[in-house]
Amino acid sequence: MSAFGSIQRDSSVTLMPSPLSAWAESAGAVCCRMNGFPCDPNLLADQILSPGEKTDWLSMRAVEKRRREWLLGRYVAKEAVRELMEKRLGLRLAPAEIEIAPDGYGCPQVKIKPDGQSAKPPQVSIAHSDGTAMALAAFDADVGIDLEKLDRQAEDFESIAFSADERKLLAALPAEWALRMWCAKETVGKALGRGLSAGLLAFRVSSVEASTGFIEVEFDGKSFSVYTARESTFVFSAMIYQQGAVLMRPSRQEIMDYLLQKLSELAQDWDYTDPIRPESLLFTELGYGSLEAVVLCTAIQEHYQTPMPFAELLAEIGQQQRDLSINELTDFVDTHLTGATGPDAGARRIQ
Repeated sequence: MSAFGSIQRDSSVTLMPSPLSAWAESAGAVCCRMNGFPCDPNLLADQILSPGEKTDWLSMRAVEKRRREWLLGRYVAKEAVRELMEKRLGLRLAPAEIEIAPDGYGCPQVKIKPDGQSAKPPQVSIAHSDGTAMALAAFDADVGIDLEKLDRQAEDFESIAFSADERKLLAALPAEWALRMWCAKETVGKALGRGLSAGLLAFRVSSVEASTGFIEVEFDGKSFSVYTARESTFVFSAMIYQQGAVLMRPSRQEIMDYLLQKLSELAQDWDYTDPIRPESLLFTELGYGSLEAVVLCTAIQEHYQTPMPFAELLAEIGQQQRDLSINELTDFVDTHLTGATGPDAGARRIQ
């Protein structure tokens, strides 16, 4: 049943997919987006707000723009929570049965009404800009999401938001990456539940993968991987921080480092003493046979908790009667981690 009952909705304004939707789905989360109101804001408030939220809405003394952003954000967050609850638990909730209230730091917290509902509520993050609102919801995880419009960037933005090292990264990237990096910082702050209260430069962008959209942000001695994307004049960012560990898709260099380390460990067992390099060939140089190759492939899949079509790769190598370099193996793993699906696909847990 529609959340709006008999209300006549504006057919030009609907829930829309976003560039983050597929990424969120692969991580077991839900991302919803709304461009504008589906009906009159007061009618929308009557339909979706809990009694407590309705009291907040009516007593809000903010400017009208802020009130509308608050309401649109609540709407899209409730839709994300409703979809997640139905997909994962088979529960169909009305919007007014979901209450979203800020905690002591202003972060949105989900409560499910009635109070007797046994399901543990998911976590949700909300962002809005220029009439567009988005929300990300996930179970057993802290989440962060942000979006900004490209034309909202101030003239001295980069000098305020980024350190000298970060500006060096930006020098080699298209202009939109300054806003992507800003959104990535905002996203980490939201996921950790404190925003940017520690200061802009406390969040440091250490690397950017322009080909995949991933940005690494360091904060308080830890590194967090944030997914970013662009659509038209908006940039988007999101991350999931699960059970005290961030789900990170490793960079190609990190995959290479792991493979070289693993191969060195195995080489000690097989009395191989020459240095192992990215150019090393698995079969003719390292002396691998079919059994050793299976052991290595199994270890890689267990390490990344992701199934990969190694059998097809090894069959192709055999048919073509060629060898496999560590560089090529790294590319193979990197490709299949990028395209993996499932809550933990392609992820490693960093405590």
